[in-house]
Amino acid sequence: MISSKNGLLLDFKNYLLTEKGCSDLTVDAYLNDVNQFLIYCEDKNIELNNSDESSVENFLKELSMAGINGRSLSRKLTSIKNLYDFLYREKIIDKDPTENILPPKLSKNLPDYLTVEEVSSILNSINGETPYDKRDRAILETMYGAGLRVSELINLKLESVFYEESFIKVLGKRMKERIVPLNQIALKSIEEYLKKYRSFFEKEKSEFLFLSRRGKKLTRMDVWNILRKRAKDAGIEKELHPHILRHSFATHLIEGGADLRSVQEMLGHSSIITTEIYTHVNQKQLTKIYDTFHPRS
Repeated sequence: MISSKNGLLLDFKNYLLTEKGCSDLTVDAYLNDVNQFLIYCEDKNIELNNSDESSVENFLKELSMAGINGRSLSRKLTSIKNLYDFLYREKIIDKDPTENILPPKLSKNLPDYLTVEEVSSILNSINGETPYDKRDRAILETMYGAGLRVSELINLKLESVFYEESFIKVLGKRMKERIVPLNQIALKSIEEYLKKYRSFFEKEKSEFLFLSRRGKKLTRMDVWNILRKRAKDAGIEKELHPHILRHSFATHLIEGGADLRSVQEMLGHSSIITTEIYTHVNQKQLTKIYDTFHPRS
């Protein structure tokens, strides 16, 4: 028997956290998707325990017609599949209507990335002596130097940096910890920030490495604003997002001859298939070189 919608969402949330071990961000995304599906069912007078394959397919079809892209539709289907898996485990339904629904095919768009020269231009342009200059330089050097996700960067702690060993300890997706090498320029930038400038930001004792002007842990938007400001100062006109430094890190390693498995380890990808997209970037560069220099091209 299905309880009220709020009761169902709460039970589903507990299932995701305790049984599936999902992160808070994943739980929030799944709950938003499922809530949207439940509202759709209410509007169509569909009882959840009597819903079928067409209920889900029609929901996704309406979203597609509204302009929702394939990647978002795929995630929403994953959210709904998790909901029905929960209902089946709880014996609320006898059959999972989503088991034969396949996710939409996703086009493998090449990720945006910066050239080595563009990254250097941004980093080298941060040459001031203010606490903000030193912090921002350390942040961007670390993100690019280790290929970090924004969430990984803002959750770095003081104890995450190992100077003598030249690596940082990163807490990635699904709470998986990994060790990532970090170059000496980035390490020295962090060390200078810590020794001379971090106290400017710290209003009260904090375990986090990088702090906002309010002395709190940085937010994703803080990092985005830092990157956009510093790129603008460097004369970079591209539309930037923090993940672009992670894409640039991987692309430059592959272009430099790094093997795919090593890049996978450093990025924290659970599957090498995810990392393989960077080989397409490299192939694109090779094609450009071929077209430029081959006498028959």
